[in-house]
Amino acid sequence: MFVMRSTVCLLVYLLVAVWTPQAKAGARTPFFDLTQYNDWPQFEDYVKGVAHDNPSFVQLKTIGRSREGRPLLGVRIGKPAPAGRRKIAVWLDGGNHAREWPAFHVAVYFIEKLVNGYLGDDKITKYVNTLDIYVFPVLNPDGFVYSRTSTRATIRQWRKNRAPENCTGTGPFSSDLCCEGVDLNRNYDIGFSHNNYPFNNPCSDEFQGPRPFSEPESRAVRDFVMSSEIYGRLYALVSMHTHGQLWILPYNYHKRTYPQDFKDLETLANRAADRVFAYRETKYRVGTAADMLGTATGGATDWIKKNTPTKYVYVLELPPDMKTWFAFQVKPHWLIPIGKETWLGIEVIFDQVIEETKNFQPTSEPSSNGTADSRSPRFRQL
Repeated sequence: MFVMRSTVCLLVYLLVAVWTPQAKAGARTPFFDLTQYNDWPQFEDYVKGVAHDNPSFVQLKTIGRSREGRPLLGVRIGKPAPAGRRKIAVWLDGGNHAREWPAFHVAVYFIEKLVNGYLGDDKITKYVNTLDIYVFPVLNPDGFVYSRTSTRATIRQWRKNRAPENCTGTGPFSSDLCCEGVDLNRNYDIGFSHNNYPFNNPCSDEFQGPRPFSEPESRAVRDFVMSSEIYGRLYALVSMHTHGQLWILPYNYHKRTYPQDFKDLETLANRAADRVFAYRETKYRVGTAADMLGTATGGATDWIKKNTPTKYVYVLELPPDMKTWFAFQVKPHWLIPIGKETWLGIEVIFDQVIEETKNFQPTSEPSSNGTADSRSPRFRQL
C-alpha cells in the first residue's frame, strides 16, 4: 500500500511539474523574496544563480568591480542570434544610488518576469527571442552595503559610492572638511565643472568626484557601453531610481537642452507613462530633470545619449511622488506592485524598439569623430 501511494504521489508531482508554465519553459530562477528588502549577498547569489540555471538564454555579465572590489553583476537575457547576425539590445538597471533600494529590487522583478515567462508567455518569449536584454540590478554595491549597516539616517540614506575621503569639503562655518564618497550619477564627462556647487563639494550628497570617470563603477559602465559587445546595437536604456514618479529624458546638464530626436523620446515616454497610469493611476511627469527640477551635471544617461548611438535613454524615478519626503525606501509590500506597473511601461518601450528595428542590422564600430547626435544613421538598414 505504501509503495502504491508513493507511486501515485510521484506521478501527480510529475504531472504538475510538466504542466506548470515554468517547467514547460524549462526556465527557473533562484528564490529571491520580493516582499522584503534583501542584502547584497542575496543579489549576488541570485544573479549568478539565474545565469547558472538557464544557460540556454541567460548569460552572466561582470562589467567591472567597485572601489571595494565587489563585482558589478548583471545578466544578458536572450536566445543566441542566428549565424552572421547581431541582435538589437536593450538595457535595464537599478540605478547607482545606494539608498534607492526599491530600484534594485524592481530590476530583479524584471529578471523574474523575463526568465519565468520565457516559452510560457507569448509576449515575453518574443522579447527574449528578438532582443538581448541586459539587466544590472546594483551598480553601486559598496554604497548599498554601507546603507544597510545602520538605521542612522546619515548611513541609511547614503547616496554615493565609498570612495576614500577627500579633504577639500566645505560646510557652513568651515572648510577643508574630509568626506567620503562620490555620486556616481554625477561622475560622467558631461557638463562636469569644478565651479558647480554643490557638485564640487566632497561633503555634498551629489559630489561629482575630483575628475570625470574618477570612479571604477562609472568607468565600468562607460567601457561596457562603448565595447564591441554592445556598442551600435544598444537601442534603449532605462535606469531606475527613487523617488518622484518622473520619466526623465536627456539632457539634464543644462536647462532647455535636448537631443535632436527629443520628440521621439518624449512621445514614447508619454505612451509608456500612460500605460503605467492605466494600471492603478500612478502618474508620472515626463520631461528633463533640468526643466522640471534643476540642472544635474555628469549624469550617466546624458553621457550615454550624447556619446553612443543609443536612441531611447531614460531615467525613471519610481514611486512615491515628490510630495512624499524621505521615501527612498518605500514599505517593502510596495515592491511587487511597483514592479508590475513599471513593467507595463517597459513593455511599451520593448514593443517600440522591436517595431523600429525589424529591418535594421546593428553596426559595431565606435566612432571617435563627433557625438552621437552628429552620426547618422544610428543603425544600418537592411
